[in-house]
Amino acid sequence: MSRSIILLGGPDSGKTNYIGRLWRALEDGTGALHTAEQPEDINFVLEVTDHLFQGGFAPRSEHSDVRRDFEVVVAATKGGARSRVVVPDISGELWRNAVIDNEIAPDWMAELRRADAALLFVRVGSDQDVRPLDWVTSRKMLERLGDEDDQGLPTQVMLCELIRFLESSLANREDGGPPRLSVVVTAWDRVDAEKFERGPVAYLEHEYPLVAGRLADLQDINVQIFGLSVVGGDLKHDLAYRQTFLEAGLDGQGWVAVRDGDEWRKDSDVTLPIAWAVGL
Repeated sequence: MSRSIILLGGPDSGKTNYIGRLWRALEDGTGALHTAEQPEDINFVLEVTDHLFQGGFAPRSEHSDVRRDFEVVVAATKGGARSRVVVPDISGELWRNAVIDNEIAPDWMAELRRADAALLFVRVGSDQDVRPLDWVTSRKMLERLGDEDDQGLPTQVMLCELIRFLESSLANREDGGPPRLSVVVTAWDRVDAEKFERGPVAYLEHEYPLVAGRLADLQDINVQIFGLSVVGGDLKHDLAYRQTFLEAGLDGQGWVAVRDGDEWRKDSDVTLPIAWAVGL
């Protein structure tokens, strides 16, 4: 078990809260994956799950001065093949700076090169989302990246650069197959019924056309796209759902939107983006 899975995304993309919900699912063992070894330090994820149990979300990691990396070994069956899921506590701000500077710290570049799978997070309705006047402007900025003010870097330009990092660094799988990338569109519970039916692929094509095109053009990475709701509904704006959530608790809440033929459906197994990435 020498390969790992790495999670990355921009500011406020939902990585931290997903890890809290994922840990609960892995511990329950009701999904496609379960914990194969107890992590040495689970304080980080326990703090995140505490926030979720209380009907809130963990503070953005950008506000923390203490770096807390997390890794967990997962398996699909008892005694089965294991994979190491590495969650580097690199904030979205630092990923953005890496894009601006066209450089990642050597230790994390080494981690990327040890990985044969990744999860890339994109959040619906984030207040950290930066949009240019039009996508043509984004393309021009992508072509001359580094000449622009980093605060004005469009989100989809940053995502395209993160994909480039992955394309140049992810290793082939042990079976010789290409690396895998799960693209996770978080806060998917915030889209209306029509957008849900069209699915997260169509959402990316409309909201982030450069990203969608970049993903479609990847030749050496297998890509799967998921929608995700960590807690199953909108805790901030839907007061009725919030009350239901607080009464029911975190267990059993949350879902992943997966393609089922020509349709998209909700699946309660939030481990699926990881499970697909490890080859299940």
